[in-house]
Amino acid sequence: MSSRYTPEPSQIDYHADAQTQRVERARKRLDPSDILTRIDDTIASEGDPTKHPLYEMVLFFLDRQVAVNGGQFWDQWKQRVLAAIDTCLDDLLELED
Repeated sequence: MSSRYTPEPSQIDYHADAQTQRVERARKRLDPSDILTRIDDTIASEGDPTKHPLYEMVLFFLDRQVAVNGGQFWDQWKQRVLAAIDTCLDDLLELED
C-alpha cells in the first residue's frame, strides 16, 4: 500500500497548472539578446551617472576609489537581469493573449 497522497480531481487547480506551464514555455522562448537590450535601455534611461551599475568600477580603474564591493556589484546586476527577464516575459505572454 502506498502512503503517497493523491489529491482528488476537485482539489487540483488546473488553471494555475496551465498558467505555470504557459510561463515556462514562454521563458524557454526568451532570447538573451532581448534581455540584454532591455538592460541597456534601462541603464541608458538613467540620467544620474552615479546610478550606473559600473560607476564604482570606473572610479576604481581611474584610481579614485580603493575597492569595489563585489557582493553589491553582483546583487545590482542580478536585480537588473531578473527585472529585465520579468519584463520581457510579461511582454511575450501579453502577445499570446
